[in-house]
Amino acid sequence: MARTPVSTDITAAQNSTWVRWLPNALPAAGYIGLRNSGDKDIKVTKITSPDYKRISVYQAVTDSEGSRMVKVPDFAVPAKGEFALAPGSFHLILEKPTRLITPGDNARAIFFLDNGTVFKVRMPVRTSPELY
Repeated sequence: MARTPVSTDITAAQNSTWVRWLPNALPAAGYIGLRNSGDKDIKVTKITSPDYKRISVYQAVTDSEGSRMVKVPDFAVPAKGEFALAPGSFHLILEKPTRLITPGDNARAIFFLDNGTVFKVRMPVRTSPELY
């Protein structure tokens, strides 16, 4: 079976990558700033992990009816630009861990891109963003 090539255009912004740990295998939130050094927008079409059974992207939305989370099927990292998955905005929801995950671990994620490549990242697991 052929391996999917790893992207050379997508990278993580410094100190942007982490997973907010919650006890009792509750769904965790993941954050990462993605940079695209390429000349074309790159769409993230799917995200998987050997450490979680399901990863979804949600956006925090506030309108006249209040605040809610909206599931986002995909998103694009603009050419020569960035896309932030950050607290209070777009973020990952990591559900059903496949192993015991605790603060200090790294959660692995694989971002599948519409150009046929993947971006792989290890996301430090923390209880707070200040714990860099």
